Formats: sequence, C-alpha cells, structure tokens
Amino acid sequence: MQTPEVTKKPNWGRFWRLFPLIWLVYLFFPVSQVLGSDQPEIIKLLAVVGVAVFVWVWTQLYSQREARVRHARHLGQHQFWVLAAYGWCLILFAGFTPLPDSPGFTFLVYAAAVAGFQRSFRVALWGLIGVVFAMFVPSWLGAGPLGVLDIVQVLLLSSFAMYGNHAGFRQGMAQQRLAQVQLEKEKLAADAERERIARDLHDLLGHTLSVIVLKSELASKLADKNPARAIQEIREVERISREALSEVRAAVQGYRGSGLSAELARSKVALDAAGVRLVLERPPLELPPATEAGISMVLREAVTNIVRHARAQNCTVMIEQRGEVYWLEVQDDGVGGLAPEGSGLTGMRERVRALGGELRRAGEGGTRLSAQFPVAQPSERPALQKVTA
Repeated sequence: MQTPEVTKKPNWGRFWRLFPLIWLVYLFFPVSQVLGSDQPEIIKLLAVVGVAVFVWVWTQLYSQREARVRHARHLGQHQFWVLAAYGWCLILFAGFTPLPDSPGFTFLVYAAAVAGFQRSFRVALWGLIGVVFAMFVPSWLGAGPLGVLDIVQVLLLSSFAMYGNHAGFRQGMAQQRLAQVQLEKEKLAADAERERIARDLHDLLGHTLSVIVLKSELASKLADKNPARAIQEIREVERISREALSEVRAAVQGYRGSGLSAELARSKVALDAAGVRLVLERPPLELPPATEAGISMVLREAVTNIVRHARAQNCTVMIEQRGEVYWLEVQDDGVGGLAPEGSGLTGMRERVRALGGELRRAGEGGTRLSAQFPVAQPSERPALQKVTA
C-alpha cells in the first residue's frame, strides 16, 4: 500500500524572506521619470547616485538583518542601518518631489518598507506614521493639494510594504530561535544521557570492582598459606566478573535504543517544536531488536533533517511489513527535494546496508526517505543460503 499524497501547502516563509527584494522593482519609475525629463545633467547624475546609494543601503539592511539580530549586541548596529535607510528615503523624497510628476512619493513607500525591519511592530507603526506625515508636507508648503487617489495609493502601498517586511523579519527571527532551541535541547539531552550513563556505570561497576579487587588481594595472600581457600576466592572472583559482564551487556543493550515507540514519541516532540504535523499511517509493528534499532536510527536521522532543513508543514511516517521485508517510509512536503546528501545520510545508508537493508531517497514535492529491512536478518539466515547483493 502506498503512502497517500500529502497536500502541499504554500511555503509562506520563503515568500516573506524574499519579499523585500520585490520592492526594488519600483525604482524604475522615479529613475525613468528623471532621466526622461529636461532637467540638467547634474540633477540627473545626483538622482542616479542617490538611488544607487539607497540600493546599497537597502541591500546591506536586507542581507544582514538576520545576522545582526542573532545576538543582542548586534541589535544596535541593525537599528543604525534601519535609521540610516529610513532617513535616506526621506532625503530622496525631498529631492525628487519638486521634479515634474513628483516621483519622490515612491520613496515614501520605501521608507515604510524600511520601518518594517523591526522586532517591535509598534516601532514599525511609528515609522509608517512618519511616512504619512511626510506625505502631506509638500502640500503644506504650497506645492498643491494631493489627490485622493494619490493618498490612497501611498497609504495602501506603504502599509503593505511595512507589514510585509515586518512579517519577514519576525519569521526569520522565529526560525533562528527555533534552531537555537533545537540545538540547546539536543545538547541538554546529550548531557543528560552522559550523566545517566555515568551514574549507571558507577552504580553497576563501582561496588562490583571493589569486591573483585579485595578478593583478588585475598587470593594472592592465601596462595602460599592456604591454596584451597585461594582457589575458592579466585572462583568467586570469576563468578562475580561474569555477573558484572552480563549486567554491563544488558545496560549497553539498553543504551543502544529505547524502542521504536519511544523514538516516535521523540520525533513527535521535535516536529511539534518545528511546527510540523506528524501523521502516522498505522501503529508500530512488533519488530526484531536489530530491525527495530535500524528503523529507529533512520527515523531519527530523517526527522532531524526535516526539522533543520525542510521547512515543511507535514511529515508522514509509515512502518509496515511487505512480504519478506519490513518497510519504513518518511515523507515531508518541504523544500528539500533532491538536495545533495550530507554525511548523515551517507553514514545511515551504510549502516542500513550492514543490516542487509536498502535506503532510498526521492524528491517529489518534498523528500521521501524509504528504508527496507529483511524479515530474516543476515545472522538468522541458513548458513548455506547465498545472499545476492
């Protein structure tokens, strides 16, 4: 049975991240109006230089905005670029407005867009209010009243530009916070696991090794005086050592994995934190230990890649038996597609192959990762059976 197709939702996160670059298209209108007018060449040159400076400031603000807000110490630098770009837009507005057809009003829209690069919506809103105030300044200075259509057009475009850039800015910050939280959770989980292993090994081997040392010393002292007692102590050391070895093996087996159900629970927590909905096609199967460990390993790597790179909304997991094969399939509706494989997938492919299985990856409306494991593990097959690669 094939996994049903997951309805792909529009990736609004990518749209909002690229949104600020769309607004540079509107520079064509003021530049073309100035260059096509009968103004002196020096005016045209100053206009082109002013627009070029604005493009440079806008690009700096856009390309570095998320890097500057990654750490609190960079927020002041980011605010400086926002203020510089906002002020330059107002200067261009003042310089272009006296020209024929008043092309300077375009830069009021850019000023509102710059004001959107804010963590606080209230600050961005004050920037929009400043744009509205600046829009009426020429008419107050005797340049003539503004038409209703011009007012509505500037207000709508400015509001949309401010909100769009603000949404993109907040979305980028949210992704950074999510990535940071995920890394912190992984680090805390690793630290907690190391502490648990240290406690278990101390409780498991501390007393046992002390007893072995004492009995070994006693046997050494009794070797000449009482050989029979020394042999008895050595046999006791052997018995205690075998028991300790069995306990260590059981503990190590527990460290290797806590079961597929626990891995699915961890996957759901990680996906929920990333805003991804987990869809489990059917309840987990009863699997052999080696196969369960292999499927858990593949599932963990697939979910990690989805959380870090996919930007998906849904993740579908299916685990079933198809004839002589156990089958795992993980499908997301993100943007991974057929991106180059990293070292994680390469290493996972090799470990799956070592269990006699096969790992496949496809990119159709997201990423589909499928792994198949033989029902009979290589160690369980008859010795004379020839396995074809």
